[in-house]
Amino acid sequence: MKNVLIILLSLSLLLSGSNKAKKSDVINHLELAALLLKDGHLLRADEELKQVKLDDEKLDLARFYTIKGVLKTKQGLYSKANIAFYKSIEYLQTNKSIYLYIAQNSFKLQRYNECINSIDKSGDLLYKKPSLFALKAQSYFRLKKYDDALQTLDDALQTFKNEYSFYKQRFNYLITLKLYQSALEDANVYLKNITPNEKTTLSFISALRQAKQTDKAIFLAEKANLEFPHSAKVTVLLAHLYLDKEMMRSAAELFDEASLKDIKYTKEAAEMMRRTKDYIRSLYKNAQMLDPKEKLKQRIAIYLEYGAYEKIVVSAKALKRTGLIENENIRYALAYAYYMVGEFANSEEELKKLQSSAMFTKAIEIRKNIQKCKTDIWECQL
Repeated sequence: MKNVLIILLSLSLLLSGSNKAKKSDVINHLELAALLLKDGHLLRADEELKQVKLDDEKLDLARFYTIKGVLKTKQGLYSKANIAFYKSIEYLQTNKSIYLYIAQNSFKLQRYNECINSIDKSGDLLYKKPSLFALKAQSYFRLKKYDDALQTLDDALQTFKNEYSFYKQRFNYLITLKLYQSALEDANVYLKNITPNEKTTLSFISALRQAKQTDKAIFLAEKANLEFPHSAKVTVLLAHLYLDKEMMRSAAELFDEASLKDIKYTKEAAEMMRRTKDYIRSLYKNAQMLDPKEKLKQRIAIYLEYGAYEKIVVSAKALKRTGLIENENIRYALAYAYYMVGEFANSEEELKKLQSSAMFTKAIEIRKNIQKCKTDIWECQL
């Protein structure tokens, strides 16, 4: 399957009399079609095949339909390709490789039973090509014949003991079947015997996370974080797993670690530190952000939660210069800061610009407190 030319040549050799044909016009069309197909000229090969006279007694029909089947496969016309392949078998095509094409085409057509039957007819080829076991198992799985799919992979591992891709394939099946401990064991076998690959490792961890097997995912992610010390993606995934367990401080430290590997995670690191009320480190990490607008927006949120209202007031000009003041949450934060430092007139100036119903309700509360402050300082809720 990997090399159409090799299979075509082997088919040609096995077909009786195919190389002894006379150079008539009919045979020339067939041979020219084969050459054009070999060189990737599909349309021209198709035109040549159309000129072949099927009623010619000297025509090698098995070879004709084999070439036609390969051509239709390359054109993506899988159903027509299989019709041609089956015709070649009717005309005594005996090369088992023909069933590999049929199986692959059937799978693409979602005819999974046909795919399995074709693989079974491929004879000893099944025990020479690991990909056939994988295709057969996948066909069973698509048919929801899960026991057959797992048994096929068990047979595959008995035949190809060092083909560790079967462990990866079975891992995905076991996750679907909610057999998480067995899935984790397969993941460990795969990762132990194959040079660690970041993408594959992440896929194992993500699958366990999606299955809500957080502890098992953390087990793999902790190992991966050591195996890929420069990978920010692995560290961030581990951080999210700790967030899933509501372990905020551990997640914050991991985001900080990730930001040192990739600066794009600096914002998340600062945010996590804010959520853990580590405001000093949050501001320090925020200062490392490159986007000035995003940096200022996040810094206002930190100041607001930290209670550094004077610093928000000092940032008023920057908020207006960058246009962030048009964000109602930011405008409210500034109005609230003005109120908290006793600059009531400035607070009122910003409050009256709020338009959303939610902010309008909040503005009413601040105005009530401002009025209390003006009437009786002891009633003021600063």
